[in-house]
Amino acid sequence: MTARFFLSLGDVFFSLLLGALAFGFFWLCFPDVTLQLFKWASLLRDGLLSAAWLSRYEATLRFFVDERQIVYMGFVLVTRIIVGLLIALVTRFTSGRPEREEFPI
Repeated sequence: MTARFFLSLGDVFFSLLLGALAFGFFWLCFPDVTLQLFKWASLLRDGLLSAAWLSRYEATLRFFVDERQIVYMGFVLVTRIIVGLLIALVTRFTSGRPEREEFPI
């Protein structure tokens, strides 16, 4: 039980770290695309905050919803999906059915 908890915690930490590295790499190598992502995140933020919220909810949303955070969470989600697919492929090929002997006795 404890090992499972720490493995899941490590998975979350690893995905946050990988998302930050991917975000930084993308920011350095593709600045024009990153700027476009920030603009899309700004449109998403404006669309979210344009709804009729109570003032305490809107203040909380304005505090937590930022363009950088939206783009960063997008990178974290994409890296989690990629890592999950890689883990699924590795486990499929490594822990499949046991090989049969060619000439059973």
